[in-house]
Amino acid sequence: MGYWDALAYCLAVTSPVFVIVLLGFVLKRRGIIDDAFVASASALVFKVCLPTLIFLSILQNQVSLWSQLPLVLYCVTAAIGSFILFWWVAHFRVPLVDRGVVVQGAFRSNLGIIGFALCAKEFGQDGLAIGAVILAVVTPVYNILSVYALNSSLKGQQAVPMGKTLTDILKNPLIIAIALGFVAIQLDFKLPKVLYDTGTYLANMTLPLALIAIGGSLSLSALKGSSVVASWAVFAKLIIVPLLAVIPAWFMGFRGVELGCILFMFASPTAAASFVMVHALGGNHTLASNIIVLSTLFSALSISILLYMAKLLAWV
Repeated sequence: MGYWDALAYCLAVTSPVFVIVLLGFVLKRRGIIDDAFVASASALVFKVCLPTLIFLSILQNQVSLWSQLPLVLYCVTAAIGSFILFWWVAHFRVPLVDRGVVVQGAFRSNLGIIGFALCAKEFGQDGLAIGAVILAVVTPVYNILSVYALNSSLKGQQAVPMGKTLTDILKNPLIIAIALGFVAIQLDFKLPKVLYDTGTYLANMTLPLALIAIGGSLSLSALKGSSVVASWAVFAKLIIVPLLAVIPAWFMGFRGVELGCILFMFASPTAAASFVMVHALGGNHTLASNIIVLSTLFSALSISILLYMAKLLAWV
C-alpha cells in the first residue's frame, strides 16, 4: 500500500468522527444544545451507554486469551509502561489539577472505534480476531489507570488514601461492566434477545452522543490557551506511544498481522471515552475535548506515515 492509499483509508475512518464533533460544536453555537445537555449526555454515556457497549463487546468477542498469551502480556505491559512514563514526565511539565487529564489523553487510545476499524480494514477477519484480543485486555487497563490518574490529580495537594482510590476504581461503571463481561464469559451466560437488542440500542448511542458532547464543550479560545499541554499530549499519543509499542514488539518477534494490529491500536487518537470520564469526575473537560479533537484531526496523517514506514521496512 502506497502512502496516499494509507492516508485515504485513515481519513475514511477518522473523518466521520471529526465531522460529528464539528456538528456538536455547531449545535452549541446555534443554541440547539447547551452546557446542561453536555453534562447530561456525558453522564448518560459514562453511566449507561459506554458500560453497555463494553459489556456487549466482551460477550461478542469470545476470544481465547490463552492462545494469544505473548500478545496479551506484551500489550498490557506496553499500556502500563506508557502510563508510567507519561505520569512521571507530567510531574515536571503539567500542573497537578490537569495532570490526570493530560496523561490520560497521552496514553489512552481509541481502541474500540478507530483502532479496531483500521485492523479490520487492513487485515480482514485476522485483524478482527487480533484486534479483539488487544481490545479485551487493554481496555480494562486503560480504565483502571485513567480512574487512578484522574482521582489522584483531582484531589489537589491532599494525600489520597490507597483504599479510597481502589474503592473509586471498583465503583466506576466501566470497571463494573468489564468485570461483569468476563464473569459472563466464564459462566457461558447468554443474554435474552430482548435484553441484547435493548443493550445494542444503548451501545449504538455511545459514540455519536459522546462526540456531540465533545463538540459542544469545544472552545476555540480554550484550544489556543491550552495549546502547550494539549500539544504535548497529542504528540505523545500520535508519535511517542506507537513508536514505544511497535519497535520493541518487532525486536520481540511480532510480525505481520500482530505487529500491524499493535501499530493501529496504539497509534489511534485519544479515546472519546476519556472526555466522558473527565467530565463525569469534574476535571478539565475542555482540555480533554481539545486533546481528542487535535489527536483525531492529525491521526490520519500520523497513522498513514507510520503504516507506510512499517510496510517500507516489511514489518507488516
